Amino acid sequence: MGHNLDVNVKDRDGDAVTGTPVRVWIEGFWKGGSMEEYTDDDGHAEFETAEDYEDSRELYITVRDERFGPYTIDGGAYTVQLD
Repeated sequence: MGHNLDVNVKDRDGDAVTGTPVRVWIEGFWKGGSMEEYTDDDGHAEFETAEDYEDSRELYITVRDERFGPYTIDGGAYTVQLD
C-alpha cells in the first residue's frame, strides 16, 4: 500500500479553500512525478502514492502558484496557508 497524503488548504484568514487544484510533486529522477486533486468542501485534497516510495522522499505542494515544502513523504498530513 502506498502513502496516503492529505493536504489541508487554508486562506490567509485560516478558512478552508474549496474547489481549488492542489498539485503534489514527488522528487526523484526515475520514480518522481506529480499528482493533482481538487480540495473538497472542507479544504482537503487527498492523494495516494505508489507503494515503492521511501518515507524519506521529498515532496512539494503547489496551490495557486504558491509552492510549499520540501516535506518528507512520511508526514501524511500537511496544512498550507495561502498568502
